[in-house]
Amino acid sequence: MPRYDDRPGFFGYLFRLVLILVLVGGLGFVAFAYFGDLGRPPEPRSLPVDLQLG
Repeated sequence: MPRYDDRPGFFGYLFRLVLILVLVGGLGFVAFAYFGDLGRPPEPRSLPVDLQLG
């Protein structure tokens, strides 16, 4: 007699795990793209240059 139950089985759980990992990875990628470059803004600098002409 075959066994019928409502559980998704191994591949159902595996599919859910992969789907959750893809979603979490996508959210992490978006968060890194948005917050990843939080360095100081560039400041203008001027350096004197001595040109030796002649």
